[in-house]
Amino acid sequence: MTTDDITTDDKNRLISLSEASEMYGLTHSYLRNLIHRNRLSAQKIGNAWVTTPSKVEEYIATREKRGAFKSDITLD
Repeated sequence: MTTDDITTDDKNRLISLSEASEMYGLTHSYLRNLIHRNRLSAQKIGNAWVTTPSKVEEYIATREKRGAFKSDITLD
């Protein structure tokens, strides 16, 4: 699944960090680091961190505004 394939409803569903990593090309450890630095909104369910595609895209958009982003990540 690519970010182009995600509908609006899907952007608000919970996804694991592993799934977010595959979808957006960011490593699992980088996403965890963002969560611990309060840069990415997520919640812990049991032992697993989960977030939503919309939250990951919000983070990526803030990086674009600052000029520090991966150019191969595209958003709708």
